[in-house]
Amino acid sequence: MTDHILSIWTAWATSVAALAAAAAVLVSWRGIAKQNKQAKDSREDFKLSLAADLSMKLDDRFNPEDFRRTRSHAAQALLSGKKLVDAEDVFDFFETVGLLVRTGALTKELAYSFFFHWINLYWVAGQGHIQEKRKVAKSLWEDFEFLYDIVRQLERMKDADSEDLKLAEQPLRLSTLLKEEVLEED
Repeated sequence: MTDHILSIWTAWATSVAALAAAAAVLVSWRGIAKQNKQAKDSREDFKLSLAADLSMKLDDRFNPEDFRRTRSHAAQALLSGKKLVDAEDVFDFFETVGLLVRTGALTKELAYSFFFHWINLYWVAGQGHIQEKRKVAKSLWEDFEFLYDIVRQLERMKDADSEDLKLAEQPLRLSTLLKEEVLEED
């Protein structure tokens, strides 16, 4: 009889231990899941912080006097149709921004917020030169084109009737915007 009670007691104790172990696994699993979510959220916050910092650095590179002169020369070249190679540094800048967006280092929203006006302006104004250069190098400025497509989608979502979306059909406005890029001393 004592063997029977002992085996019942052992079975009961084993069952309780198994339930306790299962509860511990469940609590541990929930803790790990919570830590994983916190780590993911932390990574996302960090990534966004880096993207915001990168946006500011790109903006700092785009707006100082030396690059303003580069933009001015690019606008003059696009207006005159001469020395179009002068526009390529601006195209290259947006190629870099496009690469950063495509690889996820920079969000499309930040690129749009900081640069939509100029991406749209230089892509539309530079189409002839870009297509001519692509006859030799087919993949030239692909990330610039990717960026242009992305920011236009965002503009369309924000304002489907945006005048900026019609820039290619408005040569006078395009010319006016390019003239605004030209510095007076150039």
